[in-house]
Amino acid sequence: MAEQMSVDSVPPTAPVSTGVHYDFQDAQSGDLGALAAIADAMKSDSLADRLESLKRLGVLALAMGEERTREELVPFLDESIDDEDELLLSLAEVLGDFVQYVGGPKYAYVLLRPLENLAAAEETVAVESINKLVDVMDQPQVEEYLIPSIARLSSGEWFTSRSSAAGLYAAAYGKVTDAIQSKLRAGYDALCKDETPMIRRAAAANLEGLVGRIEKDHVVSFAIPNFRRLAGDDQDSVRLLTVEPLVAITKRLDTDECRNLLGDSVQ
Repeated sequence: MAEQMSVDSVPPTAPVSTGVHYDFQDAQSGDLGALAAIADAMKSDSLADRLESLKRLGVLALAMGEERTREELVPFLDESIDDEDELLLSLAEVLGDFVQYVGGPKYAYVLLRPLENLAAAEETVAVESINKLVDVMDQPQVEEYLIPSIARLSSGEWFTSRSSAAGLYAAAYGKVTDAIQSKLRAGYDALCKDETPMIRRAAAANLEGLVGRIEKDHVVSFAIPNFRRLAGDDQDSVRLLTVEPLVAITKRLDTDECRNLLGDSVQ
């Protein structure tokens, strides 16, 4: 699919740059040569050219139309992901604001796959962008597309994949059925017990957000045991991140419950 991506409206004689320099000056006004240059630069060997082309992806998407953006441009971007950190961050940021170009919220799910792949490589901007998508996705989309994505990331081989997963549970939790919420709690449990300190650190950092969304019974049965486990971790970097979850937990309990359930933790 990626090899087939083109700008149909560009005539055969339109200038498409083949060198290391791409002139984007007229892209905003829809100049055909500039649009072709964006598409061409996306495949350039030059990191600077590829970064510049990402800044103008919206222009290219408008020229291609919503359907072709979904069916050609997004898959092309997914297949074009490489290991340049700066490029990964830029693409993740762009895709978080790309819903308008794929046809609006009902098609937001098509952006999940490339963002999932990006989240497996870096755990910050891609997670933020996925959570932006979740804000506009309805329950069927979340259950059909996001939950499997979270499951794949949570079981990923690389630590960045599992770290990213920890940042997605809270946003998904309020948009799924009780049965799926139960599975999400179990999945987060596993992250809190992960043998890799960086995963436990991510779980500690994101526990606060989940505490604010779960039912009070689960604050007691799920959040407090995981807080205790992380607060007693043998890694300082993990323990230091349990203060905010503790504060969030105390906000869900009354004074007597805090004293009885948290004891010395709130002294």
